[in-house]
Amino acid sequence: MRRKQVLHRLKSLAEVQAALGAHREKIGRELDARLPAREGETFSYQSQFDHMSDELATIETKLIANEDAHVRQQVRITKLKQKDQGLTTDLYSKQISARRVLRGLYGPEHDFPLAATSGSTPRETQILKEQVDQTVKMLRNPEDPLPEVKIAGVAIDFPAMADDLEGTLATLRTTRVELGLKIKEADDTRAQTNAAIAEYNRVFPLVATNLETAFRLVGETELADRIRTSRQRVTRRQGDSDTDGRQQQEETTPADGSVETSPANDDTAPSTDDANPSPEAVESPEAAPAVPVGS
Repeated sequence: MRRKQVLHRLKSLAEVQAALGAHREKIGRELDARLPAREGETFSYQSQFDHMSDELATIETKLIANEDAHVRQQVRITKLKQKDQGLTTDLYSKQISARRVLRGLYGPEHDFPLAATSGSTPRETQILKEQVDQTVKMLRNPEDPLPEVKIAGVAIDFPAMADDLEGTLATLRTTRVELGLKIKEADDTRAQTNAAIAEYNRVFPLVATNLETAFRLVGETELADRIRTSRQRVTRRQGDSDTDGRQQQEETTPADGSVETSPANDDTAPSTDDANPSPEAVESPEAAPAVPVGS
């Protein structure tokens, strides 16, 4: 959705362009007749109106193209953030399952490098990634051969579990990199839109003032008042700060995908409700039983 500060300017442009397009030939002829050019000069009000119309059309094109490009980037960012959150939640859930299996094999009382079997599953994204990496290594390259583990009579495929964890983590990292790039691209399109707004703020008031004066000179008071209203609408809003939709762009993501967040502010980590914790929220060696070894 376009920002209000862009919508207001487009509305004023459309109003002035409509008045200019419908009446410029008539008013141009009247002004040229009333205020003819000096001998040897080629000036005409008609040509000036044509030039003003072209300038306004150029600004309108820039505003629409740049703002719509920015809106498209915002949509892509929103979708990537949703994908990121879903992947993080999925990774968190898979890591809990893998750790329960490992606790059944090794027991919870281990120090590094078996820290993945003790404590609780971290919600802070970067620490979760590190623990998943460690878990994958333990599943693929155990110190001792892993015994058979069955859940509901089905044997666990440890390499497949490691592949699933690693694949989800790789997709999450790729998504983080893409998200960082899209945020940077959105900053670029925002800057281009702001440049078009600045050009509008410089050109439109001058054009509108000249047109209002010209319309009044030939007695078109009603049209002049319409242009005055359009000009004043934007003049009142020229001090607007570029804040519409800005909240989503305050955060930045490094291009390498290494996002550092805190549990309180990590909008991609699974959310918790302290008053009504889910079973995963209280997941710990004591709260969640380990998967027993054997059938």
